[in-house]
Amino acid sequence: MPGRTAASVLAISFALSACGLVSRDVSLLSFDLPAKSYSFDTNDRSWKIPTGTFPRVPCGAGELVVDCCNPPAPFPTPDCGLTPLSCESGACTLTFPVTVFQQVDLAQEVPVLANVGGQYLVDIYVSQIRYQVTSSLNVALPAVDLFVAPDGVTSATDSRAQKFGTVPVTPPMRSGEGLVAIVPDAEQLFATYAHDPATPFNFIATTTVVIPSGSLIPNGRVDITVTGQISAEVSANL
Repeated sequence: MPGRTAASVLAISFALSACGLVSRDVSLLSFDLPAKSYSFDTNDRSWKIPTGTFPRVPCGAGELVVDCCNPPAPFPTPDCGLTPLSCESGACTLTFPVTVFQQVDLAQEVPVLANVGGQYLVDIYVSQIRYQVTSSLNVALPAVDLFVAPDGVTSATDSRAQKFGTVPVTPPMRSGEGLVAIVPDAEQLFATYAHDPATPFNFIATTTVVIPSGSLIPNGRVDITVTGQISAEVSANL
């Protein structure tokens, strides 16, 4: 993952200090990003899954059903507001987003930042962002995109939310861990929100669930915990 380690930052700072280019008011520190957990649970009402069976319904040109939301008799007319159906790959398919968010309050959650006061974090480096996942879900959970956003923004579709990284597909009934695939400008995005530890912001996790008719109905949950290692300088001046 891109980003300089705390050791390399420290070495550079010492070299610049010797030349008189770094203020003595600047200090260096490293800290763990507060662990945030996101649960994707089929019992949650955001999962628009059918009750009972979900038999395959062929659709499209040449099929009896062309519009999955307005099928001909004797098919029942579904409420696509509750169960958003569309014709995908020749079968009526449920497609819906599931989004979870967590607030990050660095000043309250990171002990080393408790006494920063009116100072700011500058030259922030993301050493790594990791995830741990535990799944009891009977189907694969699609890749989960992580967004960073101002406090109060809870939807990834909000224009103020910016993509930060991606947790890969979780196979059914699987546990594991790995590195989040962060976007190229992840450090700059994170720095925008983290420079003032006293200002909370949100991490948003979102995925799109796709259930073709005739396939297994999802049941269970996936818990994803994200954390990371951050290096930064602390300065009284922006």
